[in-house]
Amino acid sequence: MNQPAPAQSTPLLPAEEALLRRSYDQLQAALSIGLVATWYWEINTDKVYGDQNLLRLFGVPAAESTTGLPLNTFTDNIHPDDQTHVVRLIEEAIQLGHIYEAEYRIISNTNETQWVLARGQVAYHEQQPFSFSGVLIDVTERKLAEIHSQAVENRLKLATESAKMGTWDFNPTTGELIWSDRCKELFGLPPTAFIDYNVFLNGLHPDDREQTDQVVQRALQPESGGRYDIEYRTVGSEDGQLRWVRATGQAFFNEEGVAEQFIGTVIDITDNKRTEAILHQRVAEQTQNLERQTHQLRITLDASINSIIAMTAIRDDQGTIVDFMMDMANQAVIRSNFMTPDEIIGRTLLTVFPGNKDNGFFDLYIRVVTTGVAEQSTQHYRDEFGLEGWFEVSAVKQADDGVVVTYNNITDRKQGELTAQQQAAELKEANAELKRSNESLQQFAHIASHDLQEPLRRIQAFSDLLKTQFADNISDGETDMIRRIQRSAHRMQMLIKDLLMYSKLSTQREPFKPVVLAEVLDDVVNDLEVSIQEKNATVEVGALPEVSGSASRLRQLFQNLIANALKFNPSGVAPVVKIHCRTAPPDELPSALQEHSSRPFWLITVADNGIGFDERYKDRIFTPFQRLHDAASYGGTGIGLAICQRVAESHGGTMDVSSQPGAGSVFKVFLPKE
Repeated sequence: MNQPAPAQSTPLLPAEEALLRRSYDQLQAALSIGLVATWYWEINTDKVYGDQNLLRLFGVPAAESTTGLPLNTFTDNIHPDDQTHVVRLIEEAIQLGHIYEAEYRIISNTNETQWVLARGQVAYHEQQPFSFSGVLIDVTERKLAEIHSQAVENRLKLATESAKMGTWDFNPTTGELIWSDRCKELFGLPPTAFIDYNVFLNGLHPDDREQTDQVVQRALQPESGGRYDIEYRTVGSEDGQLRWVRATGQAFFNEEGVAEQFIGTVIDITDNKRTEAILHQRVAEQTQNLERQTHQLRITLDASINSIIAMTAIRDDQGTIVDFMMDMANQAVIRSNFMTPDEIIGRTLLTVFPGNKDNGFFDLYIRVVTTGVAEQSTQHYRDEFGLEGWFEVSAVKQADDGVVVTYNNITDRKQGELTAQQQAAELKEANAELKRSNESLQQFAHIASHDLQEPLRRIQAFSDLLKTQFADNISDGETDMIRRIQRSAHRMQMLIKDLLMYSKLSTQREPFKPVVLAEVLDDVVNDLEVSIQEKNATVEVGALPEVSGSASRLRQLFQNLIANALKFNPSGVAPVVKIHCRTAPPDELPSALQEHSSRPFWLITVADNGIGFDERYKDRIFTPFQRLHDAASYGGTGIGLAICQRVAESHGGTMDVSSQPGAGSVFKVFLPKE
């Protein structure tokens, strides 16, 4: 690792220099073997020094790195999808002092992608970030192994989705085709049979070969998404048996869009096809009888505002109802199912509306046909064709195996009911959570105001006793320790006081009364008179309105704002604080008040000439314990602005701020006019 030379060095003897060189070479060899690179970044000068492994990984010539390189020389080579994330992690490590760790991709000069794992830590000098050093490990092989493992897992999941399924795995690049024994069985082949793509095509029924091949070739194109789903017939090459097979699969593509793997399953659907043939035959037999009744029934059905379907039970050889033939449907089904009667009539119920099997409607129709007793039900419906909603159904038996179903799509009404119930439940839960939160805060307030402060009072009392009665017997160092104890106890008391104030704002609501803000500001300025005089500060207060609220809490808000303006001020500059008020235009309202933009608000600004801050972090300053400046240089508990925000929100308003480093800040208090 190349680092800046020390200010002074002791000349090495030839033997020592040779030993040091061998040790360095051995270290570099060990790092290279382990695919480990090291770096050292001087933050103030933006100079990065790295070893040969780092330069090689990022494609940086060694000759360019002797005097250090800017950080962006290396970050620009990070994969675009990872670059923003890595830069953000580096910034967080510098700002928060966290251990830096990131896994990302690097694009080399030859456009090859490598995966690396980076770890590092920031060093500080006088609480300021000074340097950032760490290691970089090449983990490309591990990541590629993970990606391959994921592909294998997907194949295993797809192949085991259903029992008694055959599986296949085809490599379009090499032409290798692997079939399971069940797959070979569906093509009438023994387990030991040799398989390739031609064997597959020759095993298909001649009428299905061309179409099946086209579907396969289309699935191997990246624009298809790689999905493959088809039904075809096979003719066993050895047993000559005709079978109906359904095949589903998925192709996987590399970055260039070339299919590298094509896997899937096959299942025997011969019995289903035979059943379909039987059903079609029975449909044909019944069609002639139904045609005589169609005209009269159509007139009656179309006159109804309800959706109506007349069905006839379909039974198997044992007399069990396996489906229903839909014989008639009126025009109202368009409104409920978004299908015309012609798309329903002459088809079986479970073919068009398979969801009836799962939601209980199918069993209801069987009971009506079996018992002759009319039934009605309201259920949610969903099927594989995308039809979904709530339906209200009534079924009445007709003739021997007939049933007339009257139904309506009540999705809109049901959703309204469910939404109302959900909102009521959410409101109830929110109220319960609020109650629990308030109880917890009240318990905390009790502890903060009693149990926590009592030990602090004892600490201060005993330290005062040591300082006064034993002053002649303690050293200067011990006196300094006592002073530090007292300061720490005082800061803890301030923190408890502020936390107690913050919790009271959440759990206690004072009755609102008319408050003259001018009088509130007079009291605040009088209370801060000593600090104002010590800092030679100027506080200008313009005309302020009367608002409805809590005078004590509003006083706390403005006292915190003015105290902050006096505290966060450059050394040697007299603070100037200006407080003014005007009506807030709707376009100036913060996002938290946009839904109330029709209501009038006061905008009260508290402007200062202090040290300011970067507006990127303005959301943090209203969060408890979030500080943007050094705690040693600027005292306080970090809760003051959070209290201000809570006071403004409790009055139906909010707060915002605009600032620039070194140019002061303008805190904006929005309060309702009414």
